[in-house]
Amino acid sequence: MIVHLLFSSSISSLLYFYLHKKTRISLHYLYKDNLLVILIGSMLSFGIERIMPDRLFFVSYLFDPIFVICFAFCLTMIRFWHTPKRKIIASSNEIVSPVDGNVIYINLIEVGEIPISIKGKRFSKLEELVKTDLLNNSCWLMGVNMTPFDIHKNCAPIDGKIIFNQHFKGKFLSLKNKDALLENERNTYVIQGNNIKIGIVQIASRMVRRIDTYVKEGDMVKRGDWLGMIRFGSQVDIILPKECKIKVKIGQQIYAGKTIFALI
Repeated sequence: MIVHLLFSSSISSLLYFYLHKKTRISLHYLYKDNLLVILIGSMLSFGIERIMPDRLFFVSYLFDPIFVICFAFCLTMIRFWHTPKRKIIASSNEIVSPVDGNVIYINLIEVGEIPISIKGKRFSKLEELVKTDLLNNSCWLMGVNMTPFDIHKNCAPIDGKIIFNQHFKGKFLSLKNKDALLENERNTYVIQGNNIKIGIVQIASRMVRRIDTYVKEGDMVKRGDWLGMIRFGSQVDIILPKECKIKVKIGQQIYAGKTIFALI
């Protein structure tokens, strides 16, 4: 059992460390999901060893990486598809995060400037925002990267009315491609609240089949109401008025409906 535990531990830890480097998942998964994967994987492979003939005991070690990968995948899918019930605790002047993920940039956009969304070393203009009046004044553009371990549903950050909801069909390019944020499938919302408008741009990656939207123009939403879901790898950009006081920082892990994103 100890040998299986050590073997599964090595495989699982390397897997989660690779995912951390590749997708920017939080390192706390090395001490959370990883431990559960190690325990279940080693127990299952040890069970295989117990029922096999003594001369074939070594075959059970082949099951360690299989069980580790399969169980890690199952945990990821549970997190991905899970719809959490989150109690919204925020004052009237507080904006909650519309997305689970880690903040990758916070940029100030001046009047007349088209927001540039950044993914890695690639830069792309979010020209669809010109169709709204969000750019009539200076604003903040904030990018949030969603890893496979994040909830992929996005919620309303404020109470208000959906005054813009437009879907853009894409070509399913890799987000590493410089044209990805222009040509990938995406959905843009603008929510009109009390004396404030907030834009949310859902951007899909090459593995995505579609973005589901749960609301339409004219709908009234409350903070925390789910707006839609991006299938698999994705990024969300949020546009806030310059007057808002940003309460998060680059690299911070944030949670939809829970994290206080900014102050009005």
